[in-house]
Amino acid sequence: MARGTAKFDAKILQGLRASREVDGRKLSAADLARLLGTSKARVLAYEAGTSVPEPGRIREIAQVFRVHSRELYEPTRGRYDQIRDLRSYAGLTATQLAARIGVSRATYRDIEALAILPARDDGTLPLRLSEALGIPLSMVHRALDHHPEAAARRAAIAERLTEIFDRAHVQYQPAVVNPDEPLLVEITSMLRRSSGVVCRLVNHELGLYRNLLRRLAVVRLSVAYAQSVKAAEEAGREGDRLEELIIEHPVRAASNLVRFLAEAMTSQQWRTAVVLLETGSAWAPESADQEETQVWEVLVARGIVSVERERSAFADGVRVSITPEGWRRCTQQAPLYGCLYPRIASPRVSRPAPRRFVYPP
Repeated sequence: MARGTAKFDAKILQGLRASREVDGRKLSAADLARLLGTSKARVLAYEAGTSVPEPGRIREIAQVFRVHSRELYEPTRGRYDQIRDLRSYAGLTATQLAARIGVSRATYRDIEALAILPARDDGTLPLRLSEALGIPLSMVHRALDHHPEAAARRAAIAERLTEIFDRAHVQYQPAVVNPDEPLLVEITSMLRRSSGVVCRLVNHELGLYRNLLRRLAVVRLSVAYAQSVKAAEEAGREGDRLEELIIEHPVRAASNLVRFLAEAMTSQQWRTAVVLLETGSAWAPESADQEETQVWEVLVARGIVSVERERSAFADGVRVSITPEGWRRCTQQAPLYGCLYPRIASPRVSRPAPRRFVYPP
């Protein structure tokens, strides 16, 4: 079994069979073997730890004793469950899970071993994983975010961003990075995106960092020229807060970039979201082309839009509306999407966030 993976605990199985009643009685090894469709010798080997059952068999054992599969594994002390653990709890092999989420075995291997999602995904892979594993989406994100390889990758990106951000402290020098710079080339390799996209995203984060420095300089002037002790103390607290944000920015930027690129919408999905950000909703006939319908279905699955059927004397169709959560996420990430898809105009958002559904006036 791979290093760091939850291990089947033979002693827990022994304890369950010795203490838990099934249909009003405790099971013998032969009884359990019959229910599992295997031999008594195999059950005894499971309990002795000389044979390790497959994830599917562990799930069957858990169902017999009416417990969660996780209870038959050793506790994952000091670390979060990884995707491999969650797959085992669901009783699935890697091949079975890859087929359920619609990816190749090699792609799934990258997800499980490296916490790397494919770049050419429509952004629904984490959602498909949560459905296939029967767990909340937040558990999938937590497993991916806390994977040792993902943590190491973010730390490596943050280290290189720190070096890049240092140029923002240099006076009379443009704070920008170019696609062919060695540091950016290394970040590009880790993010598995084109150098142009990564360059624009890093320059965006560099601009945010420089803005923090500018705000800190203004606050320091406010402290120096404060006209009361209270005003100086308030400005001082704001300066302390900004200093913390400046120190944390490379790590936060690395995490934001990794998460954004892993979950980013396709260009067509983002184009649809831009329209809905500006108009609130759009109407389309039921005979809309299949490609457009698929875009809506993905955005609905991600909680970005909602779809309602509308029938009238003139035509039947659907009303596609942006959700409050979709509005929040899209407006927050609009600058990042501007870096990812520079040919798509940024949304001109003049209306407030919708409370539920927004219809055009």
